[in-house]
Amino acid sequence: MYLKAKSIPRRALAALLCGLLMTSCGGFGSTDTTRPGSTPNMNAQTSFRIVGQIGTPFSATISDARSSWTIQGVVPLSIVIVNNQPPVRVSVNKLVSNNALISLEIINAFTVKQLASSTDNFGVTVGNFGKVANFAPAAFPDVRFFVNSPNEELFDALVEDTQHGEIVEARVPAVLLFDSPAGGNGARVDATFTAVQFLGRFAIDLLYNGVLVDSTSGTTTAIIKYP
Repeated sequence: MYLKAKSIPRRALAALLCGLLMTSCGGFGSTDTTRPGSTPNMNAQTSFRIVGQIGTPFSATISDARSSWTIQGVVPLSIVIVNNQPPVRVSVNKLVSNNALISLEIINAFTVKQLASSTDNFGVTVGNFGKVANFAPAAFPDVRFFVNSPNEELFDALVEDTQHGEIVEARVPAVLLFDSPAGGNGARVDATFTAVQFLGRFAIDLLYNGVLVDSTSGTTTAIIKYP
């Protein structure tokens, strides 16, 4: 069993936004007006939840209109596209020959738009939000924030480049994919994570084009950045 993220009450969201922005002011040690977090974006997020028999390994290919990503992981996993450009398409392949259940949820804002499941050997589940014929080219730069613990923690994150920031919400374990950050390859990015349930210490990795560039841990909050 797992819990789904619920939208943040308005008062709490306002407080969260204020707190995240104050935290981000020195994100790169700069007072430049183009610093990350200068124009937070509250657009509805596009996210995915891969659930089923815990520990089932899978490979997922995810695409929006600009970029695509391939992710290998185990059930359960939350995936969020930051700076998403719909439509989106996803294919999840179970990597074991057994009857374990694997399910895919496509979520826009906090509403499940599509649900697909399989118990087949090496089962495949596919879905889309909007119409997209083909997967887009691989993301470049490929920026990923992996939130590894505490397990089942519901968290909010302010993810930023030098021109804008977006607030997202997901449940651990999770991966946040930052699509087309301003500045292209080598672009500066950071993220501030805030726990909602306080289940333990954060453990977060930032991968940039497949290279681990920063790791951090914290209690109820954590900040991670590149460069």
